[in-house]
Amino acid sequence: MIANAVFVATLIFLALGFWLTREMQFLTPWRSLILHQYLKSIALYCALLFANLLGLTIWIERKFFLRDTGRKLRHLDQEIHTGQSELSGEILAQFGDEEER
Repeated sequence: MIANAVFVATLIFLALGFWLTREMQFLTPWRSLILHQYLKSIALYCALLFANLLGLTIWIERKFFLRDTGRKLRHLDQEIHTGQSELSGEILAQFGDEEER
């Protein structure tokens, strides 16, 4: 989930960057002056923007793609404890003692 969120946030960040460079072409003659004086501020803003985009994409993924996770895990737990799953013996052997505590 984190890898997907980083990928989506990177795509959005790059799209915003390309759009911004197209919109700010009139600043090209002063590029070296702007980068020399404001590079730290621009880098900090970009880092904060990327962090916010990453947080937003993680929230959206959790909200829409992990909707029925609890129900699915409950169903899997029931299968394991009833012995209907092929892995139930192996899982119960490994984790069965922890559940009794």
